[in-house]
Formats: sequence, C-alpha cells, structure tokens
Amino acid sequence: MAAPSIYGLSRRGLLGASLALAACQPQARSQPVPALPPLKSLAPFRVGTAVQAVHLNDPALAGLIAAQVSQLTPEWEMKMEYMLRDDGGLRFDAPDAIAAFARAHGLALFGHTLIWYAQSSPAFERLDESRVSFAGAYRNYIHAVMGRYRGVAVGWDVVNEPIAEDGEGWRDSLWSQRLGAFEHIADAYRHAREADPGAALFINDYNLESIPKKRASFLRLVERLLRAGVPLDGVGTQTHIDADLAPGELTRTLGELAQFGLPVHVSEFDVSIRRAGGLLRQRGDLQRAQAALYAEAAEAFMSLPARQRFAFSFWGLRDSESWLLREDGADTPLPFDAAGRPKAAARAWAERVG
Repeated sequence: MAAPSIYGLSRRGLLGASLALAACQPQARSQPVPALPPLKSLAPFRVGTAVQAVHLNDPALAGLIAAQVSQLTPEWEMKMEYMLRDDGGLRFDAPDAIAAFARAHGLALFGHTLIWYAQSSPAFERLDESRVSFAGAYRNYIHAVMGRYRGVAVGWDVVNEPIAEDGEGWRDSLWSQRLGAFEHIADAYRHAREADPGAALFINDYNLESIPKKRASFLRLVERLLRAGVPLDGVGTQTHIDADLAPGELTRTLGELAQFGLPVHVSEFDVSIRRAGGLLRQRGDLQRAQAALYAEAAEAFMSLPARQRFAFSFWGLRDSESWLLREDGADTPLPFDAAGRPKAAARAWAERVG
C-alpha cells in the first residue's frame, strides 16, 4: 500500500479524489481534464512498453515513452526473424538503437525473444552439420544475442509461447523436432544463464487468462522446469485480452502464476474492444469494460508480494501504434489515444497503483 502523504491521503487517494472532484463540479465540463502523472511515477514497480526503432524517430511518441515508462521491450527487432540473416550473420542495428535510447533516458531494457516456435531461420533449416551441429548453433545463437546485451538487458523472454493453443501439451517446432520437446526448452535456459548470469530469465505465453486448460499446462511446464533444476527466474503472461473477459479471471491468473514464488511479468498488456463479443455491443460499454479490466489488472498485480512484481508492460502506449490495428483499424486497446492523451483506461490503471 502506498505511504500516506502529509495530508493523510495516499497518492492513489489523491488521484481518485481529484478525478472525482472534477467529475462532480458543475463547471468541470468546460474545464480541461486533470493531467495524469506519469505512469512510472505512480507505480512501485517498473512500467514498460513495447517499441520499434522507428518509433523513436517520432518526437511526440519518443517523448511520451521517455516520460511514461521505465522499461522498454523491443516489439519484434530482437526476434530471430529480424536478427538472424539467412547466411547465419546477425544484425543489431535496430535493437542497438532501442538499447541506446533506453540508456540515454535511464530506462531498463527487456529482451524479447530468443526461442519462439513460430520463427526459425533458413540459417538453421539448411545448417551444414559438417561445420557445426544444430545443438551447437542453437547455443551459439543464444550466446551471441544475449552476449551483445550482457549487463544491459535486465531480463529476457528466453522461450516464448511454448504451450499449444488448446492447452494440449507443447508446441511443435523446428527446435522441438531437432533437440527434443522438453530438452530444447531446458537447454535454452542453460545457455542463457551461461551467456548472461545477471539477467532474469522468463518464460512467456498468452491466453493464460482466457483458456484455463492452457494456463494449467503452462503451470505444469514451469513446475517441471524448476524440478529439473533449470535456471528459470520468472513467469510472463502476455495478457492480450478482450474487453469481455469475465471479471476475476485476471486476478485468478496472476494468483496462480505467483504460486512458485517467482517474479511475474505482465509482459504485453492491451485490451481489445473490437474482439469482444457477447452482450457488449455499444462502444461506450466496451470502453467502460476496458477501463474495468485495466483497473483489475493493476489491482491484481499490486496484490502480489513486492518482490514478485517484476514489471507491468503495455504492448505500446498510443492506440495508433497497436499491432491490433492490422486486424481492425477501429480498435483502441492501449492506455493513450492517438494524440498521446490518457484515456479512461489509463486513469483507472493509475488509480489502482498510485
């Protein structure tokens, strides 16, 4: 709980009181909406966002990022599809630019992601075994990428989305076919620990809130990794959710993920209003439901022990940069609108963590 101020109210109380007062005053309609303090100034944990290098060329967006968050996750430019060339060479231009921005603004850098079932490279697919074994190339890739940011990245999504969509076991991939279903996961963490002993090593997946069977399989995998002595340091839930998610599911999910005592990362948070169905049809109803989920997510995260609150990362800050716009240009899943103004969702989130 936030410490009380000299006026007897916590930051959360002051924020809520100011918003309530503005809403109740007759003249409030003609007055500007009260400014929202930077999100990172309210939260007693790191607040993050996803970013692409090109975003940093937009002064307005770069300024919003620097002001609002304390951690950056490269949205796709640390993934294998970007970093590993067909000839086996690596390119670091874009992730280096993101790392430089983070360093210049005092922000943490979180690496995303090393091993993902959805991406393999021609460099691996046509590997010349007479020169290097598949297992050796696998280790070399992890060492090369993590080694570049050793002592810079505070943590990594080492293995991303390992659980099958329906929750029935683990994903099939080039990695599992060549190295083994469990072995390729365990080895990735062992190689990662060698590459950077100081980085926190996470496992990350999505739909854990909306598919209980998938969440159960994820938890069983975490338990097996820990039993095997694999150096797993934290669990990440992407939390790409829809505005019609049942109340309480976010809280239940974070509570179950916390059972191992490991740090928890809400790693890719957004709330789609266009994917929602059911009884919610009017945009106003969807926006209110969205704000309620932002509030629940913040409250559930705050309920975790402080040592388990690794970071809370939004998958973008402004609606105009959301990956969901590729699916539906009318979606508005993020805390700030296209002009960089805080939405009701941002205010609801801020009120629960302040």
